[in-house]
Amino acid sequence: MPSTRELKQSDPIRGTLRETAPVIDARHLLTGNDNCLRAASQAVGRACRKTGFFYLDHAFGRRRTFADMQQQMERFFAMPVSVKERVRTGSAPGDYGWEPLMSEPSYQPGTIAHMESLDFGFRDERNKWPDLPGFRQELRHYRETVASIAAAVLRALADSAGLDRNFFAERCQSHELNTLRLIHYPESTQNASDQDVGIAAHTDFECVTLISQTAPGLELLDVAGNWYDAPADDGTLVVILGDMLERWTNGFYKATGHRVRKTPWRRYSTVTFFAADDDVTIAPLPRFVNEATPSRYQPVRQRAHIESELARAVANRDETISRIQAGPALR
Repeated sequence: MPSTRELKQSDPIRGTLRETAPVIDARHLLTGNDNCLRAASQAVGRACRKTGFFYLDHAFGRRRTFADMQQQMERFFAMPVSVKERVRTGSAPGDYGWEPLMSEPSYQPGTIAHMESLDFGFRDERNKWPDLPGFRQELRHYRETVASIAAAVLRALADSAGLDRNFFAERCQSHELNTLRLIHYPESTQNASDQDVGIAAHTDFECVTLISQTAPGLELLDVAGNWYDAPADDGTLVVILGDMLERWTNGFYKATGHRVRKTPWRRYSTVTFFAADDDVTIAPLPRFVNEATPSRYQPVRQRAHIESELARAVANRDETISRIQAGPALR
């Protein structure tokens, strides 16, 4: 899979995944039955090798986990800017909070992201909480739910790749660099363009990402290099792979290119990033390195990779904003 720097924002959509997206029952990953786990792990591995992503059905059981979180998102993002400013991201490294419209880093040069977010770490001392009844309870429940699902996905990915089943999960258990983002994409009457986007094309910096969306807008790049529209269903999670998993497996698993187009309808999305622990060095494992497939990646730590990629994207954004302010408005 191309890296973020190699992706092209202008590549066209080939079609929709409504009929072809691999769908796996999350209950099979969370069961204690060995046969069921083995079959689910193989299904996860096949999906990631064939497409680079998959959907998880029945991820939230019978509880309205995502629907309840969506209600909280709608309440927060409907607040006046003056109120949201009270929980704006702080200046200290690692602080989490509200990020206003157009402040998202530009993963592709010349792009501006038409979204706002409310971000949370998995360690609450760095989080800024909105003053909304029930908000903390709902967010913590959602965070715990997707964390257990992500751990099961990581175990399945390791098992399917021929590694010890706990290899990835054991190296992604501190949650120190994990992030849960609540994202609001306002509706837009302007025509979408390659510059004015929901979020520009990129791969995620971590290991796996779990996404829920209330309406279409997410676009995924498969391993063959084709872009597809990802259908929305409040009862499912989209699972995509990140840079660290590609590096660990020397490309056996490939990070999933994705982007979000600007749409004429309002969208909400939860995006949870699951990262490698801060003290782990990620490099291609011997199992995936041989004469035919030599090592493609230098060793790196998760935090260093995140900081490097974000610094480049922030520079892109600042340059684009400066250009806009100096000339005609971006359309």
